[in-house]
Amino acid sequence: MKVINFLPNDYFERRRRQQANLLCLVIAAGTVFALGLVVGFMAIRHFAVSRARSTVEQQYAEASRQINEVKRLEEHKADLLRKVELSAALLERIPRSHLLARLTNYLPAKTSLMVLTMKLEEVEMDAPPKTGGKDEGEDNSKATLSSPKGGGKKANTIKVKRYVFQMDGLAPTDVEVAGFLARLTGDPFFQEVNLQFSEDFPYREGVRLRRFQLSFRLNPDADKVWEAAAPSPAPPKGES
Repeated sequence: MKVINFLPNDYFERRRRQQANLLCLVIAAGTVFALGLVVGFMAIRHFAVSRARSTVEQQYAEASRQINEVKRLEEHKADLLRKVELSAALLERIPRSHLLARLTNYLPAKTSLMVLTMKLEEVEMDAPPKTGGKDEGEDNSKATLSSPKGGGKKANTIKVKRYVFQMDGLAPTDVEVAGFLARLTGDPFFQEVNLQFSEDFPYREGVRLRRFQLSFRLNPDADKVWEAAAPSPAPPKGES
């Protein structure tokens, strides 16, 4: 008996093609879905990393700001302590107004004072020679013993605090500068008066002056000079 096939000849071939196309479509969709998941995961991770980085940068900036603030406060505290120590020490010895008045009175005619700074420095000085006695022995025990590298005789030195002044001013000519320098040199309150520089300075159009800078130290015995120069108090009434 002969079997009659009513299906087209390419039916099975087209069916296999459709199945293959469907399978490729499923694979492509799965691949696109997997890529989408990967991209989404990477985007989420990048966002999380960026957020964490931003948080760390903010914390770092805040920590840096706090550190700078602490440093600024420490510098301000050190500056205040230095000013307090300087002012207290100076007020205990000589009034600042008296020193400023002396400097102002020494200024020649047409000479002006621009800037005056004062600071406390430690300098090494030769220790006083031993002359015997308990007190002097104790003072000499505080001296620092120093010896040059090349050998030789040892010398005792001590570190003392000295007040150093630096002054800037304007004068018509170097003659006034020299006169001012000579007056400061002859004053018993000041020592080591040195001229740092004297240069031409254009004050205004058509007017040129001499800008100068002086440096000098306060005499360690200035308080004794101050006490010796101060007038003695008058005796009370009723005393002969």
